[in-house]
Amino acid sequence: MNKIIALLNTYVTGLLEAEEKFVCDLSGFPDLEKEVVELSNRMAAGFLGVCLTTADELIRMSGARKDAFTVQRSRDRTLISSVGDITFKHTLYKDPDGRIRCLLDEQIRLPDRERFTSVAEAKLLNEAEVHSYRHAAESISTGSQTVTKTTVMNKVHAVEEEIPDMTPIPEEEEKKKCRYLYIEADEDHIHRQENGENKGCFIGKLAYLFEGKEEVSKDRRRLIAPFYFGGLYGGPKSNAQFWEMIEKYIESHYDTEYLKRVYISGDGGSWIRASVDYIDKSRFVADRYHLMKYIYRAAGYTLDNKNETVGRFYKYIYKNRPVSAKKLLTRIENHCEGSEKAVDECRTFLLGNWDAIQTAFHDKHALGCSAEGHVSNVLSERMSSRPMGWSATGTDRMCKLRCFVRNYGREKVIDLVQYRREKEMMQYAATGTEGMIDGEARRHFSKEQQQARSYIERMQATLALNSTARKTLAIREQIRLI
Repeated sequence: MNKIIALLNTYVTGLLEAEEKFVCDLSGFPDLEKEVVELSNRMAAGFLGVCLTTADELIRMSGARKDAFTVQRSRDRTLISSVGDITFKHTLYKDPDGRIRCLLDEQIRLPDRERFTSVAEAKLLNEAEVHSYRHAAESISTGSQTVTKTTVMNKVHAVEEEIPDMTPIPEEEEKKKCRYLYIEADEDHIHRQENGENKGCFIGKLAYLFEGKEEVSKDRRRLIAPFYFGGLYGGPKSNAQFWEMIEKYIESHYDTEYLKRVYISGDGGSWIRASVDYIDKSRFVADRYHLMKYIYRAAGYTLDNKNETVGRFYKYIYKNRPVSAKKLLTRIENHCEGSEKAVDECRTFLLGNWDAIQTAFHDKHALGCSAEGHVSNVLSERMSSRPMGWSATGTDRMCKLRCFVRNYGREKVIDLVQYRREKEMMQYAATGTEGMIDGEARRHFSKEQQQARSYIERMQATLALNSTARKTLAIREQIRLI
């Protein structure tokens, strides 16, 4: 407690001195703000260090500890926190099996060799999710320790490969009842980097589930209750895992007996079309954006009026005449030089997804697809819009991290950090270290707290009696000089 009182003395003295300088020169308010923030951070870091040191001392005093663990040595440990470096006493013990352990670390779920508090690590991840690794490293203020962009990269890579669903799972009778659900999916081409060189691309997959769309303003609609899924998931086995994860989410949160149909929209890629094999009650719907792109590109080569040719394509689609559409493509290819590639792409999409196109045009419950925009916002904005390269692990974890932030919010990233740390500390879960601070140690702590409270009361009384006459005169002097 004496350490906390010393911190308070330093903090209050610093604040009073800063205030005195300010009232003598009111133009120095920016300096006052910076000084107060610096004082507050130093006070916060010092206080956190004292709290951890106190906890370490109470564990050492505990009778429960003395019965099972032998003191080996004590040392100072420093952690990087959101308010600066925290230094505290760190005692090592030998357990009955001869292992060297730190009981304080186990109690606060701090893995061995960890340099960051949970809050500081969450701050790094939140910054890295938006900005470069270097920018994220510079967002953490430290004393003697160094945070590099490689440090940030390692934290991103440490994000769980399979992030758990952190939405509370409802009881069976409380599950959402929706007649129709919607999934839209697309991919982002992310530069692959290996040994400092760009080598091709990774395919970052994105799918999001939602309950419908509501109108926000004219020509603008918003997804209802969207939930995002993303990652690499390369190859048939991983792709199956991806869609099974989405199916599991649907089963956990929605009444599948009440559910009538799940519409899945996309550009017709094989990994997207495969979704109907894993999502129950699903139907694939072709993306009209890609359909229109292929039709307009092929129609641009026709000798007739382009709009008339586009109209004929849509007429054949509405009347479900695939043979007529195929003949029109053949006629364009035969009579228009250089049209082969555009026609072939249009034929592949149009005829390869004919049933899905019919659903898009004739099923009144099918909605338009906005996957291109979502990929740009969720993945491309951070991962492919600038000239940068990614590793396989970095690509996968960043895709998942950006989806996590959109599902749960930035404030929940700390839960992601805690989840990983809990898994790392599982080896100590059943070793009897819980409740290590016993009643006697708590009584000793409470007695010291009472002494500190009485000191604070005396300090408050002293501050209340402090005259403001000198400050008033200083301000009056400045007003007189205006």
